[in-house]
Amino acid sequence: MPFTPVLAVNPIEQFNQKLKDDFTAKTGVKGTGDLPYDLLQALNAKLLPDLQYALLLAKATGNNITAQCYQAWIDVITTQQTAVQTGTPPTDIPIPDPHVITDFERAVELRNMIQPDSKFMTACSPVANLIKQDVLSFMGKVVGGGAGLLTMIPGL
Repeated sequence: MPFTPVLAVNPIEQFNQKLKDDFTAKTGVKGTGDLPYDLLQALNAKLLPDLQYALLLAKATGNNITAQCYQAWIDVITTQQTAVQTGTPPTDIPIPDPHVITDFERAVELRNMIQPDSKFMTACSPVANLIKQDVLSFMGKVVGGGAGLLTMIPGL
């Protein structure tokens, strides 16, 4: 009887594949095993439809402050999604292993995105400033005492 070798299953590879499969099942985003990237992709998958809907509302009501921010955020997500695709229909290019330089590039892109002169920051800074002003105004009313708070309650 000839000897037939049994291929050993690497338990670490098996565990990693289970993690990827579980991540894909729970998020709908194909897990790559690169946790920061996978989490960002899952977040983007959930945020993109919400941002697109909010953009439509903002445009319909003429809210140019938030519309510009939503559009910039949508542009960031779609650029990240399409930058690593090829062919027709588009398919994702698999992430290389190892991906040290890719991880570095992702960090640089994030750093560039939050620079004061980036398209994202120039589009979203007015929204952040608007929120900050509202918070500061509310805090001023709280610090100013009850009279300031009473003006916020209709009918009093």
